[in-house]
Amino acid sequence: MPRMNRQHLLAALAAASFGSTLLAQAPQQQPQQPPPPLPGLVAEVKTTYTNVQNNIVKAAEQFPEDKLKWQPTPAVRTWARLIGHLTDDNNGACWLLAGDAAAPTRVDAPDNQESPSHKLTKEQLVTGLKESVARCDKAFAALTDANMAERNGPNGRRSKIGTLIYNTSHTNEHYGNLVTYMRLNNMVPPSSVGR
Repeated sequence: MPRMNRQHLLAALAAASFGSTLLAQAPQQQPQQPPPPLPGLVAEVKTTYTNVQNNIVKAAEQFPEDKLKWQPTPAVRTWARLIGHLTDDNNGACWLLAGDAAAPTRVDAPDNQESPSHKLTKEQLVTGLKESVARCDKAFAALTDANMAERNGPNGRRSKIGTLIYNTSHTNEHYGNLVTYMRLNNMVPPSSVGR
């Protein structure tokens, strides 16, 4: 064999040997584990609801008592009315699912009336809000993957899960209002604490 070819052959053998050594040392690919099962629609909605409601309760506890009638402009609700509105919507969405005999008395009133929420102390507003959250927790506890698509009440316009999805969406919407109210008062909203 000519000398040049022998060198090429030796180089090729050395490269092949080095390559197989590298392959032998490379970590073996483990079969990928499937992701854990999803928790189910009811659990997912409950988690979203719980997260935003925790922030709303913390915001209501944090906002100063002397600013309950504060509002950014006359065209929007005062802080007290916004907390009352959230309480009313929680109660309205959740009382039937929670097994209550009747809807609780409203805390907020239409814009052209003096709101009952303006007569409440901060402690009363926060207590009412927490009671409405407990009512919704009870509603979620009564909901299962098996019954979630049932009509919410004999004349309900939504399914049971649809009612709680609506309420969760509405709650998220108004948490955005609370954040704005707090920022305008130089306060850090609960969802931004620690950032």
